[in-house]
Amino acid sequence: MSEKVKILIEDDKVENLIAFERFLESNKIELVKSDKMQILIAEDEEINYYFIKEALRSFNFTIYWGKNGKEALDLFEKYPEIKLVLMDIKMPVMNGYEALEAIKKIRNVPVIAQTAYVLASEKMQILGAGFDEYLSKPINLELLRTTLVKFLNISN
Repeated sequence: MSEKVKILIEDDKVENLIAFERFLESNKIELVKSDKMQILIAEDEEINYYFIKEALRSFNFTIYWGKNGKEALDLFEKYPEIKLVLMDIKMPVMNGYEALEAIKKIRNVPVIAQTAYVLASEKMQILGAGFDEYLSKPINLELLRTTLVKFLNISN
């Protein structure tokens, strides 16, 4: 007899997810993938991450959080179902440009820059580097939602 158990993990730190997966493997527990669309938020500022996560609540996405470019890249490699990345530019360990380059070598998904850089020349540099779109901070919620609808072909 097969039983279904739903587990909600509120703490989405990379090391906790990896430890949880090791536990599942060692106990021969198989996870069934969710049909929710998966996105990745690469953001080193916790308050910004929670702001974006809350703003996207109505979309019912599965959201992964990379606190720097390296964590974001690790999550992107680990979860091939990720359909879009919201990427901060200025992060520790690996910046948004470096993470973008590595991500685009793996899979071509939309990567949206979200940054406090607002000069026209900076926007052109960001788009010229290969980002698919640009959102300036503070993020306009309606523009964020419109951008996701555009790139993910979903309804708002």
